[in-house]
This record gives sequence, C-alpha cells and structure tokens, in this order.
Amino acid sequence: MVRKNMTQEQRKARREYMRKWRAEHQEAYKEYMREYIRKYRGEHPECSKKCTERRRKRYAEDPEFRERVKEHAKKYMSEDLNSNGVKKSSIRAQSRLYLYSKHSKIEGYEVHHCFGYEDYKKFIYVPKELHLQIHKLLRDNNIPADSNHWNSIRDLVNSCEEYTYIRT
Repeated sequence: MVRKNMTQEQRKARREYMRKWRAEHQEAYKEYMREYIRKYRGEHPECSKKCTERRRKRYAEDPEFRERVKEHAKKYMSEDLNSNGVKKSSIRAQSRLYLYSKHSKIEGYEVHHCFGYEDYKKFIYVPKELHLQIHKLLRDNNIPADSNHWNSIRDLVNSCEEYTYIRT
C-alpha cells in the first residue's frame, strides 16, 4: 500500500512493525556494514577526497551556501551546552589551556571528557588510537559521549600501554 494512502492506524501499525524489525535485525546490519567497510576501505579515500573537493569548490563559489554552513555551525555550537548552560566548546578550550599550562603538548594525543562537561579540569589525555576505540565502545553500547562514562572505559584506558594523563 502506498504510504500517502494509509490511514493513521495503518501508519502507526507500520511504524511499530518497522521498529520491531529494526530492533531484531540491528546486529546483522551492523555486522554487514563492518564487513562492507573492511572490504571497500581502500576505495573510500578517493570518494571522500572527491566529495571534499566538490564541497570546497561550492563553498568558495557560492556565498549563500557559505552563509548557510556558518549559520548551521553557529546554531549547533550555541545549542551544544552542558547542564550548567555553558557551551561545550568553551569547556573544551578551557581544558586545553589548563592542560597546556600544566603539561606539555604531545603529538598524536587528544583530550577526552569522560567525566562529563561540568568541570573543565576533569578529563583524560590519551593517544588518538585509544580515543577512537573509546568512541567506538561508546557507540556500540549506546552510551552518550557527553555523559560521565569513566566506569565504562576504565578497563580500556588502563590496558593501554602508552602514556595516558588522567586529571580527575
């Protein structure tokens, strides 16, 4: 049946059916996508590069597009707040300044706020590879990245053989 010809009850039933189906087949789909990415990983950089070049060209030539992108970024940054109403980008900047005042900058390392965004002094400084693993773990377990998730990643961080700086 065509979606626009459905009644409200039919739409609701269809929506419930699709939610149930997605929940049952989510793991298989994730595994399929992981396999697809492993298989076609070598081809992706070329496609990504072409897309980036097209976007840069459009950004340079189309002032309306440029303004839309800037407005979208401003709106996102202004709405991305912690529980106290402070911008998370401000917290990130304060954390970097605090880190570099007490610690030297290390190439290939990143700040990660695993204790939440309430206090800019609470973060960990970890290698980029570990940072990617942390976010993969959070994604796989449906844990919000801006929450206090130290207990979820503690074993992963402690098992890392490289230098890690933990500021709690």
